[in-house]
Amino acid sequence: MATKGKGGPPKLNQFMHPRNPYRTPPSFKKLAMQYPEFRAHCTYDLSGKVHLDFKNCDALRALTTCLLDQDFGLKVDIPDGRLVPTLPLRLNYLLWLEDLMTLAARTDQKCTRIGVDIGTGSACIYPLLAAKQFGWSMLCTEADEVSYESAVNNVKNNSMQDEIFIKKVQENIILKDILDDEASLAEITALQAKEESVDKPQSSQDSPVKAEMEHETNDKKDMESSNYIFDFTMCNPPFFGSEEDIHTMNKSKKDRGEPVSVPTGAVQEIVTSGGEVSFITQMIEESSHLKDKVRIFTTLIGTKADIKKVKQALATVGPAHSSFTEFCQGRTMRWGLAWTFDPKLQLNQIMSKKQMANTKPMVMLMPRSLMTAYSVPAAWRMVAKWLHYLKVKVRVFKNTKYFVGAHVKAYKPTWLHQRRKKRELDRRNKEKTHRTEESDDIEISGEGETLCTEERHEQHCNLIEDNTVSQNEELSVEATEKHQSHKRSKDESEEGQEESTHERKRQRVFSEQLNQSTNGSKEKPTPYQMISPNDSGIGNSPDKEICSNSEFLKQISEKLHKQKEPHVHQASGLECILRFNIHLKQAGGLISLELTYLGGSAGKNGLGQLLLFMRNQLTNPTI
Repeated sequence: MATKGKGGPPKLNQFMHPRNPYRTPPSFKKLAMQYPEFRAHCTYDLSGKVHLDFKNCDALRALTTCLLDQDFGLKVDIPDGRLVPTLPLRLNYLLWLEDLMTLAARTDQKCTRIGVDIGTGSACIYPLLAAKQFGWSMLCTEADEVSYESAVNNVKNNSMQDEIFIKKVQENIILKDILDDEASLAEITALQAKEESVDKPQSSQDSPVKAEMEHETNDKKDMESSNYIFDFTMCNPPFFGSEEDIHTMNKSKKDRGEPVSVPTGAVQEIVTSGGEVSFITQMIEESSHLKDKVRIFTTLIGTKADIKKVKQALATVGPAHSSFTEFCQGRTMRWGLAWTFDPKLQLNQIMSKKQMANTKPMVMLMPRSLMTAYSVPAAWRMVAKWLHYLKVKVRVFKNTKYFVGAHVKAYKPTWLHQRRKKRELDRRNKEKTHRTEESDDIEISGEGETLCTEERHEQHCNLIEDNTVSQNEELSVEATEKHQSHKRSKDESEEGQEESTHERKRQRVFSEQLNQSTNGSKEKPTPYQMISPNDSGIGNSPDKEICSNSEFLKQISEKLHKQKEPHVHQASGLECILRFNIHLKQAGGLISLELTYLGGSAGKNGLGQLLLFMRNQLTNPTI
């Protein structure tokens, strides 16, 4: 639960973007020691704690400029009387855009993103952070002369003229006359030329997605998305319709309390005719004429009461997909709206931290009796093994001794029908074992029958010799020897004829079977209907024949195994059917596994089936 401060709404820092560095407040003491201009606005209590007067515009300006220098290495100058940007809100917006760009990267392998900042302001805060942190190139517009000059100087002071181009425009011009302007397109063409000359970088966070999409289907998608000149637009529009609205807004909300910080900004920066609803409505109408040039349109919404009106205006142009999110920081909440006319981009897959926090996770407790080592690292090794078996994509965003958090994407329901898959695997193993045993029996029985035939033949010959001697005692020894010699020569000739006949027959059968296996015939070879070694008589070398048969059986068995092996599909071009977060944590002596549904066509039922698979593996492991 968010903690409620005195005289104001509860703090919302817990709902900030997960990658926002200011989820942990900065150390004012460290800033005061490092920057004298910040220290000049600080006070100290008896315990040594540093306090800053947020009602002082100069103190707010010093805080922003010192944080930009300390955390991002940016030298920024903000003129007096101009809007002082708050960094947590700006980073929330940019990190949300980064999530949208990551989503777009599945169908577009561009190296550098090119965005448009409408009304960049004197600090040029969004383009500077976008270029510094994310490597994006920006086209910016500004109508106020003072803010334009300040923005240009800030870009020069940070040597970012090659990444940021600022254009001076007239009032009431938003998109249409900017993105169609020849000078602006020439600048963008120069940025694209620089982009092509630079080698494509490899991002560790996005590499699993890009490795998955680098196949033939990607080429077609890249061709389809090549017409987009700009990847996104962003805007922080003036909130108020008149100066009176600035003073009456605080009175319209009960229990709002006094604002923590003093409002900053010139009138032209925070006031426009018709307020933000009129401004955003004009932007939406112009976006319908620029849908072939811009991939994603986005804007900030400052007043909750205007959200419904903005959504109604968006419905009139019929975008392919849209997404709505919240930006939470301190005691302030803003809202973001994104829409696209690209049917491939399902923007609703990106959820805000607050939306994820409001989604109840599915929980499974890890019992001690089923684990050899009861710790979070040991439990995570077990879970990671299950996820590897399911062939899903896992990105670990936090890994400590008592907590592991990961984001998981599944492209196929590999956790379904596990019993059927296990029965099929057992059947295949049984058939393979049976074939191996049968092959061994053929070899052993053939050798045994050959030896028995030799013994019977020898006994038969001895018996004939004994009978001949007993019945013809009167015959001479010479006649007996001639008779036995003639009989042996006759038997040898008959055996030689049988041996050559069977040898030719065996070779013909083997050659036919090998031709069938190598030519990809649809008929499966029958390696077990072979001529037994004993059929070839007492040949030259039965051991050599048995060895050749064994090698042939091994070749055929391996080929049959490859034919029956299931094909593993790659994730190329497949839609993500399930996205969820995994939280593995230990609290109160127990380890719990929490799965939080984020999106996907499989729905929460698919996540429940996956959790059931994990529960079955925990109680009855098969992997």
